[in-house]
Amino acid sequence: GETVCDPFCGTGTTLLESESMGINAIGIDFDEKMCEISKENLRINNYKSKILKSDFQELVKISKDFDGIVTDLPYGRSSKASEKPEEILKKFIAIIPKHKKIAIMYKKELDPKMKLKGLKKYQIYRHKSLTRTILIK
Repeated sequence: GETVCDPFCGTGTTLLESESMGINAIGIDFDEKMCEISKENLRINNYKSKILKSDFQELVKISKDFDGIVTDLPYGRSSKASEKPEEILKKFIAIIPKHKKIAIMYKKELDPKMKLKGLKKYQIYRHKSLTRTILIK
């Protein structure tokens, strides 16, 4: 079956949803507490997703282990306290393996000022202070 990777897995919502649809999942998060919460959420549901405590850049090393990337970027906190979410998004997009399918969601305000070749962009208005952008390939 297919396997997805969520390089900003947080509490594991994407992993839980993936497994509920019969899709294998790998989660990455730099925050040990988030990894523990994610593991507990998976355990409660008898799911077996793999969780890696690492920076999102780990996905380059494990790219042979998954078919696509599905993630909802964190709104405020980043994998390195000194980096702004906008910078994290730019770095993340720059390292995505070219041959992978992707679905990335983030706040419109984080939109990278860069060319997004081969990606379709959609925006979903939620309320006056939140419009979500979704990139699909």
